[in-house]
Amino acid sequence: MRVIGAGWSDIGLQRHTNEDSFAVVQEGKDVERQGACYVVCDGLGGARAGEVASRTAVETFVAAWSSQELSAEDTRQRLRLVVHEANAIVYRLSLSSEDLSGMGTTLVAFVPHAERAYVCNVGDSRCYRLRGGVMTQLTEDHTMAADMIRQGLLDPAYARTVSERNILTRAVGTAARVEVDLVSDELIVGDRYLLCSDGLWGTVSESELKAGMAGGSPDETAHRLVDLANSCGGPDNCTAIVVDVQETGGFAG
Repeated sequence: MRVIGAGWSDIGLQRHTNEDSFAVVQEGKDVERQGACYVVCDGLGGARAGEVASRTAVETFVAAWSSQELSAEDTRQRLRLVVHEANAIVYRLSLSSEDLSGMGTTLVAFVPHAERAYVCNVGDSRCYRLRGGVMTQLTEDHTMAADMIRQGLLDPAYARTVSERNILTRAVGTAARVEVDLVSDELIVGDRYLLCSDGLWGTVSESELKAGMAGGSPDETAHRLVDLANSCGGPDNCTAIVVDVQETGGFAG
């Protein structure tokens, strides 16, 4: 089998800057040596600080993942080390300037290794899997609303309507240390994964999101999903990476 993906990002219709950043790294010598990686970050902070935070986190994640100097016993440990490195760099940068003070970013990343998918996240950018027509959210949001749902204090049906949905309880770069969630999943031919910022999942209904994920190449689907968010008013920056698991030499059409 092989894993192939593509991404797209858009400023949306109501924002002045795009504070989302993403990377699709699946070609080159570093990939042959260290493995592919896919990552989405959604920055937070005043002025252009969110943009700086997300871009720095993505660049640091990719550089650390591709580095031969970063060694770990297994993929899980390596992923955590990479996110901790991104957190340290963003945090130090936030302390270097008043304009960047308090900045941070969400992060969700996907790496395939040995017929398994490894997904890590901090914040409320998400990873979904579409398998056999069933869409499953693989990540948990780190928000006040998500905490309230887990504690039985909020009905999930109303989570989109409360202000706590946008209050993060965990982010990359806002503190010297960060806790990273990590899940692994068996890779099965025909699976499709989606990494996205809340500009997509928070704007588009789950049924629309599932329908938008069906059919087309990863590149076509990523564009279609971002366009779908804009057709719903585009209130936020929106980023999507679509990753397909294919037979070797196959094409998802």
